Amino acid sequence: MKRGIAALAIFLAACSSTPYKPDVVIKDSKPFAGITQLLANAPDKRVDVILVHGMCTHQQQWALETITTLARAAGQSTSAAKTSQTKNIDGIEIVSAESSTPDGTIYFSAFIWSGLTAPGKATLAYDLSGTPTNCAADDACRPVRATLNARLKDTLMNDCLSDALIYQGESKAAINQAFINAITQVTAEQASRNAGKTVPLVLISESLGSKMTFDALNLMAGHPADSSSKRAGDDAIERISYLYMGANQLPILSLADRSATLSLLADGKRDDALNRLLSAQKTRSLVPKITVVAFTDPNDQLSWWLQPSNYSNKAAIANVLVSNDKTYFGYLENPYTAHTTYLANDDVTRAIMCGMPASPQCK
Repeated sequence: MKRGIAALAIFLAACSSTPYKPDVVIKDSKPFAGITQLLANAPDKRVDVILVHGMCTHQQQWALETITTLARAAGQSTSAAKTSQTKNIDGIEIVSAESSTPDGTIYFSAFIWSGLTAPGKATLAYDLSGTPTNCAADDACRPVRATLNARLKDTLMNDCLSDALIYQGESKAAINQAFINAITQVTAEQASRNAGKTVPLVLISESLGSKMTFDALNLMAGHPADSSSKRAGDDAIERISYLYMGANQLPILSLADRSATLSLLADGKRDDALNRLLSAQKTRSLVPKITVVAFTDPNDQLSWWLQPSNYSNKAAIANVLVSNDKTYFGYLENPYTAHTTYLANDDVTRAIMCGMPASPQCK
């Protein structure tokens, strides 16, 4: 039996591939620096980072593991992060940590927003897979499902895609407000720590989390001039230097925000949350143009790369193809890991920290 299992493992390994490991930069993408180089060039040797997860339930462990992975991705030049505090702001859990490097300090704030959509997703619990029952006679129906289908139904559908449906429905305004409150408080804390100095801000977001963050910042930019949220939004937008996106979903999520004619902005670019965010930037005191990097696993059914022509006059766009898991027989990659493991992918975290091509700060 053991020999048979070992033989099967060897066979599967021989028939598997990771076509985009190492990662591949799509032609005409702009070269981009990583956080370590941004930190080395920052006047005050500090960088603020906001992390936002995407669809599917995430817990505090995600924040701790992601921050630690990012902190170590630059090799010897960056130490492991030290968690400073955890707090809850209107249903969004914020995990704060800092990492010291020879070039300065990185301050992380990870937003865990899964609690906002948990009540809605709980209504689907009756349909979760389990030990099959006799659906014709038993009170509880647990139908027979193929193993892979059961896994995808419980995860990608009931736990993940449901987040997008909840956000684009009647709960959107409440979720927007929770993000606005969280960003306002975190930005105020950053301003207090930075003591009046302008410190670069980096956004790292995944799938639905990108749109949630952009929507909140866009709303904040339109608030009354004397409001704390307007001041916080303007401060955050002004300081954004790099924006790293995993599993970009803006092309499909933006369809829910558009008219049937797919509206255009005044400059003729396609309207989406990122374009509106870039349009909200009035001055660029830290970098001449924001850099936006989209990481895409081509086998991730819920991800689209960015079209540079839609943002070329406002941002430097880079698209990077990655493999988050193995492809078997050239036929299938696990759809769940393809979508949910960008920030667990060493190629992605190293590119975020070191850039492409890699900066001299990385070992």
